Amino acid sequence: MKLVFLALLIFISSPDETIKIKDPWVRISAEGQSTALFMKIENNSDVADTLYKAECDFAGRVEIHETYQKDDMMGMREVPFVVIPAKSTFELKPRSHHIMVIKLKKDIKKGSQEEFTLHFKRAGKITIKAKADEMQMNKMEHKH
Repeated sequence: MKLVFLALLIFISSPDETIKIKDPWVRISAEGQSTALFMKIENNSDVADTLYKAECDFAGRVEIHETYQKDDMMGMREVPFVVIPAKSTFELKPRSHHIMVIKLKKDIKKGSQEEFTLHFKRAGKITIKAKADEMQMNKMEHKH
């Protein structure tokens, strides 16, 4: 009986690690401005999961965005969700999918740790801390 109880306790108390967030970071920015959150989302389960919402308490709005190209113009638009396929990693990165953090209520300073809550259809809520850093420009992209 004790063994069954112990096994049940371990099963209940084990955190669900089917979704792992790796290397989260947020771009530095100033109060009143916008910034973006980036990370790798690793799905270790046998089924896809969906990121459908992100939140933080220091912004007016938080949205999932994608960068797109039409003709010679690039733009960003909100998307309702991102699907993370089974047994794969989906990267939110600059000039691709990312989390837009709009109307900041405070400065985001280099080195600070900022808390976000991510909402997944299967994994539920996952709270993360993202380190604030500068956006690194690719040398090939920098033109005068």
